[in-house]
Amino acid sequence: MQMVTMFSLIKALLKSSLCAALLLLASCIDGEEEIVISADGSAWVKAVYRVPGLLLSAEDGEKLRSSIETELGGSKDLRLLTNTVEKQNGKRVIVLELETDDLLALEGCLPEHGPDHVSGMGDKILHAIIGRISLSLNGLSANMTREVDLKPLLDEYLGSKGASTLGDSEFRYAIHLPYPVESSNAHEVSDDGKTLRWKHKLADHRNAPIELLLTTSIPIPWWVYAVLISLLLAVAWAIRMRVKRSRSS
Repeated sequence: MQMVTMFSLIKALLKSSLCAALLLLASCIDGEEEIVISADGSAWVKAVYRVPGLLLSAEDGEKLRSSIETELGGSKDLRLLTNTVEKQNGKRVIVLELETDDLLALEGCLPEHGPDHVSGMGDKILHAIIGRISLSLNGLSANMTREVDLKPLLDEYLGSKGASTLGDSEFRYAIHLPYPVESSNAHEVSDDGKTLRWKHKLADHRNAPIELLLTTSIPIPWWVYAVLISLLLAVAWAIRMRVKRSRSS
């Protein structure tokens, strides 16, 4: 009887230790992204994610790096500046940096996979953290919607009770605009409405996707202004010549 009691105690302690270890590991998941949008319509993006090494092996990290190289680096409209997955202090640190001359290139930057496609670990992580980006125009305003659904990834690697192990894990996003935002669901707006910040606890999005919404003025490239000025000058010259001919006749 005493042996059974001791066995039960040891089992309970091991279970508690395992739960504590999972909590410690998962609470270290951290992600931060920054996007700078310029008035000429170009954009720069940098993302840094930190994941415990026990949740992302060196092999899985290399698969993720390879997926980034293939799916983002292979795009003719995107320039991949940084793509590394390194181990630092027991964590896999993922650094992704890219730029584009056309903000619209960020929409659909990852190809949609069909129902029969079998995704590897790296591909799953990449699609989960980038999510879906939608850009639409409404007059002189642009609407951006981004949805990051982590549920499939968390279900697979943390299990059905993953929410209880996420702790203070969070993803943070910052977007710097060339013009003040018209509307958004950002948690913080600064720099006269041109800098937006979101902070999302992963535990709050165990079953609901992260959503980033904003509406702002459309960045107009410099050459558009040059063309408009040229057209105005041409119209002014044509009117002047017509007036001059009218007076001559």
